[in-house]
Amino acid sequence: MTDASQAREAAERAARTAARLQHAAEALSMAVTPAQVLDAVLTQSVAAAEARAGLIALLSEDGKTLEVVAERGYRSGLIESWAQFPVAGDFPLSEAVRTGEPVFLRSEQDRLERYPSLGSTGERTHALVCLPLVVEGRTIGGLAFSFAADQDFDADRRALKLALARQAAQALERARLYEALQIAEARVAFLAEASELLASSLDYEQTLRGLAEIAVPRLADWCTVDVLDEQRQIKRVAVAHVDPDKVAWAMELQRRFPTAPDAPRGVPHVVRTGQLEFLPEIPQDLLDEAVARTPELAEIIAELGLRSLICVPLTTHGQVHGALSLVSSDSGRIFGQADVDLALAVAGRAGVAIENALLYREAERRGDAARALTYVGDAVILVDGERVVRYWNRAAELISGRRIAEALGRAAADVVPGWAAIGEHVHAADAAAGEIASSSTLPVTIGGEERWLSVAAVDYGDGCVYAMRDVTEEHELERMRADFVTTASHELRTPLAAVYGAVRTIRRRDVGLSPEDTELFLEIIESETERLNTIVGQILVAGQLESETLILNETSCDLRQLADGVLASARMRAPEAVDLALRAPDTLPPARCDEDKLRQVLVNLVENAIKYSPDGGEVTVELAARDRRVQIDVHDRGLGIPPSDQERVFEKFVRLDPALSRGVGGSGLGLYITRELIERMGGTISVESEVGAGSRFSVALPAA
Repeated sequence: MTDASQAREAAERAARTAARLQHAAEALSMAVTPAQVLDAVLTQSVAAAEARAGLIALLSEDGKTLEVVAERGYRSGLIESWAQFPVAGDFPLSEAVRTGEPVFLRSEQDRLERYPSLGSTGERTHALVCLPLVVEGRTIGGLAFSFAADQDFDADRRALKLALARQAAQALERARLYEALQIAEARVAFLAEASELLASSLDYEQTLRGLAEIAVPRLADWCTVDVLDEQRQIKRVAVAHVDPDKVAWAMELQRRFPTAPDAPRGVPHVVRTGQLEFLPEIPQDLLDEAVARTPELAEIIAELGLRSLICVPLTTHGQVHGALSLVSSDSGRIFGQADVDLALAVAGRAGVAIENALLYREAERRGDAARALTYVGDAVILVDGERVVRYWNRAAELISGRRIAEALGRAAADVVPGWAAIGEHVHAADAAAGEIASSSTLPVTIGGEERWLSVAAVDYGDGCVYAMRDVTEEHELERMRADFVTTASHELRTPLAAVYGAVRTIRRRDVGLSPEDTELFLEIIESETERLNTIVGQILVAGQLESETLILNETSCDLRQLADGVLASARMRAPEAVDLALRAPDTLPPARCDEDKLRQVLVNLVENAIKYSPDGGEVTVELAARDRRVQIDVHDRGLGIPPSDQERVFEKFVRLDPALSRGVGGSGLGLYITRELIERMGGTISVESEVGAGSRFSVALPAA
């Protein structure tokens, strides 16, 4: 062959090579997905290389295996058995990827000599070319071409194969980047949709159910969400699958086969530790272990066809609120690190949604509590660990006399009444231990006046809450009740002793009593019995007044006639030194009242006047009419009442001589009953008195 012929043939070969590369480049440039790239490589590129079959394998994420992602021209079933093989293996494509250098095998004999472990494939394959796919110095996989006959790979053909590999690598990388961009955009869109959903409502259980529904099938075949309830128990709030029947089935399975709270895997473990669980491929031995524990699960697990699992905690500020689980099954999808990253991002937003909802609920509860505490009758005071006041309600203002602005932020010792005594006598219950607070009653001085406070406290770790109640009136009432018991015991015992002594004397057979003596003892019995009856009657009337069961029968009453009768009865029992008198005008309108109750009132006032005139003197009942009202004044010249006690004499159980130093007895109920009866009949009662000069009790009633 002449030089001209050789030159012409070389030029034609170069033109054919350029055309083939051009066609391959055009096909590859139009590919925007990995599938399109692979199709272009295995059509145009195979044709350009004059090969009968070809495949592309890409490196796994860990770089340890080659995974066949596309093939063309091989017999059915061959590639399935070689879908995945190790980079470190003794295979031509493994060597090309591992070393970054192409492998050219001219014949089947050449292949068997260099790679005896490969053996016969059963294919009519002779020559083989294995090329690394390299992008910017980084190997991403390998490209293989198989030929039906032996080949002589001269420099031009080798250059052609390497050029095809470079173009294919660039196209694959571009397609992978495009796919990654599409996936990233889809993930961002999903995150935006999930964020909007989670922020749409403070009902986090509802939004979590919505999250699970949009996660299927975009992220997984199954999605479940579990949260911790107020008792820190795991509660499943959402299960999602494309098939509603399977959702109901899964809920029933959860009910029948609940996961133990201390389980070493799954949701309990993730919630307990706050660590995610990621199983790219669920190991068979793990499934076998579950079946061994619960044989009934064998059919269920087989039906589910579990492939891959991601379980991430729903966490905010170090606190775990629950777990989000993604599972692949029917689709055969294998989760990767990008899926884990997306699950963590979604879980973070879900955790924030839960925290916001819980904070809102807590704020509502605290707001309601604060509003309630503002109006409760007890003073509620909150102090922090430094004993500085942080909360001060309206009742605390009333008890202490200090406004909220004056108390907040100040030391408790400066504003809380009796703080030193509280610290000494009040034991704070431990809230963390569930202790119940007990109250202590102690005296404090407020505004120069002694008051009694009932105080209870609860220590919650960061401070202490005090509840205070002013029980001065209750304390005084208890004191008066104690005095009443003492007085009533004395008052009842005295007439009982007199009656008992008189009866024993009359019954004695060794003493001869004259008729006059017998009459005297009978008078004693009668008098003391009346005294007992009066005391018991007062106690009964006081009970009726308290229970609001007292019945009044109001009629017109002749006051002169009523007063005459009361004074006549009183003269029979009054000491000789006491002179009883009635002063009344010739004409007097009748009073509108309950006559029996008014008689009881007048008896109480006259007997009191007699009792508090131990040295004798005149006791006068004066009747008058003024401004459509009638007035009764009972005036004595006895002991008198100190100014400080003149209002108290109408209170229950109050006696001006509790020690009986002047021999004045009584139950302490008479004037209380008198005031209550007069007021219930529409009247008023008042007292004017001077110590040592006597007292005047004035009763005003409506005229009939």
